[in-house]
Amino acid sequence: MFFPRLESWFAVQVVPQHEKQVASMLEYKGYEHFLPTYVSKRRWSDRVKVLERPLFPGYVFCRLREMSLGYVCMTPGVIRILGAGPNSTSIPDAEIEAIARAVKSGLDICPFIPYARIGQQVRVKQGPLAGIVGRLIQIKNRTRLVLAVEVAFKAVTVDIDAAEVTPLEFA
Repeated sequence: MFFPRLESWFAVQVVPQHEKQVASMLEYKGYEHFLPTYVSKRRWSDRVKVLERPLFPGYVFCRLREMSLGYVCMTPGVIRILGAGPNSTSIPDAEIEAIARAVKSGLDICPFIPYARIGQQVRVKQGPLAGIVGRLIQIKNRTRLVLAVEVAFKAVTVDIDAAEVTPLEFA
């Protein structure tokens, strides 16, 4: 007997700088979507402007059933769905939840480019990100936690005190 697979998260690749428009269209069509953003300050000669920018430029995350992949692909601005096909690969809920918690935490968060698979995997012991697993790196004498969406080969970093994490082997 065949049971349809439950809804899963997929990374939807979109036309550059159309993330918000695609997210709005997906919402209008009734799909659950996730467009994580961060605040960026841009300095011009006469002023400083605060912009809300996507953490993963060119991507919107959408929860859907595999049979709905074609309908999402017909949305204007959508290029393709990563991992879709005969051997489709969805994004684990834990990865999306980790990014969502980091965005909601109020901590300083920014895109991490390029995503590198180096560093030790750790689990956050305390604070608003307790329980999240990521990789610990050092940037400009600041300890950062890398939270990744493996399927999209994208990641973000968030400031964290090294004392708040424990190596995954000991967690």
